[in-house]
Amino acid sequence: MDPEELIRRCRAIKLSDEEEGRVSFKSKMKATWEKIVAGCLIGKVLHTRGVSIEGLKSVMQRVWRTSREVKIEGLGDNVFMFKFGTEADKRSILMGGPWHFDIALIVLTEPAGIGDEMALELGNVIGKVEEIETDATGECFGQFFKLRISVDVMKPLKKLIELEQEGEDEEDIPMRIMYERLQDFCFCCGRIGHQYKECVHYKSQSKDEMSYGPWLKALTITEKLK
Repeated sequence: MDPEELIRRCRAIKLSDEEEGRVSFKSKMKATWEKIVAGCLIGKVLHTRGVSIEGLKSVMQRVWRTSREVKIEGLGDNVFMFKFGTEADKRSILMGGPWHFDIALIVLTEPAGIGDEMALELGNVIGKVEEIETDATGECFGQFFKLRISVDVMKPLKKLIELEQEGEDEEDIPMRIMYERLQDFCFCCGRIGHQYKECVHYKSQSKDEMSYGPWLKALTITEKLK
């Protein structure tokens, strides 16, 4: 099931005793994030095959000849975050294009998004944030935010957070929630400790009609390597 379909289902099917969390994208947090990504660019390699970070970094470091090392974070679907050591390097690369990798065009733009401060706000909607995974520089980038959170196991698991933007014409940003090492939980009520056929809310409905499913489980690094 693709991410858009999962988000649509999460929005359409809600339990009467559960309301998904909403977080406001406040100006202060937006300003903090903009400061963090000031030296970064987002790029998509327009290639039909998957592109490895190692190969991309090796080639572009030679081609770009920046004054400092360029760090690269994969965001999925051949989209990458390029983190430059200086603003001058970033501007030089942004204005010096178009650039190519393996005969494929690289489309570059300045990023807009959220950082670890907002990750804390988002995590607190789910439960108590114990830890936020960051890179060596203490920053929080990537396709996913990875947090360690203490949750109330007597309540339904949250599956979606709506990031509310300030502009009246700006749509809320849906953010899926996934859980690593999630064991038995109920696809019907979303609580841990029993399966849907044991649930008092189960009325012989199909799995597609239930509010939860196996898509709530995230693979760990070890599981992905298998």
